[in-house]
Amino acid sequence: SVMEPALVQASAVLHSSRCKMLVEETWGAVAKDLEGNGVKLFLRIFEISPDALQLFKFKDDEPLAESAALRKHALLFMSVLGKVITCLDKVETVVPMLRDLGEKHAIVGVTPNHLIIMGNSLFWMLKQVLGGAWNQEVKEAWIEAYASVQSVFQDSMLKLTSDIAPRNRSKTPKGDDRNQTLVQETWRLV
Repeated sequence: SVMEPALVQASAVLHSSRCKMLVEETWGAVAKDLEGNGVKLFLRIFEISPDALQLFKFKDDEPLAESAALRKHALLFMSVLGKVITCLDKVETVVPMLRDLGEKHAIVGVTPNHLIIMGNSLFWMLKQVLGGAWNQEVKEAWIEAYASVQSVFQDSMLKLTSDIAPRNRSKTPKGDDRNQTLVQETWRLV
């Protein structure tokens, strides 16, 4: 099977270096409260990009932080992320899973800009959970790991949307400029 070059390259680095160990070790602190940390992550996403909330069935739940549907989704997301982390060096397992997830997310309207906001929110949450253990080396390991995962996920999203796009050109969202600004602003926060 054809594997994404970014993930193959990163997988080799992660497998043979301290990077994978740092990601796994720091994930252990997050895993102690997957649901709570997942809720923090999603609330941060919605703080940065309120429009992203519209993609979810729980968008009208009040108070949002106590929404059972948000908590369920946050726990599911964090569980899948945990599985991806344990499989970072198992390209044959993680690539098909990420492709499938990328396609499913593209169908519901997730964009590449959302992935950048997700990454920045993930790093923010990690910094909150890890405190002083969130140092430059840990940050770089997570950025490397997330970039590899995002590459495969985004490629499958873009492939699916490019296959669909010719039929739906008139439905292009108008918020792309605003999303670009949000992406640039969130990178400064990390």
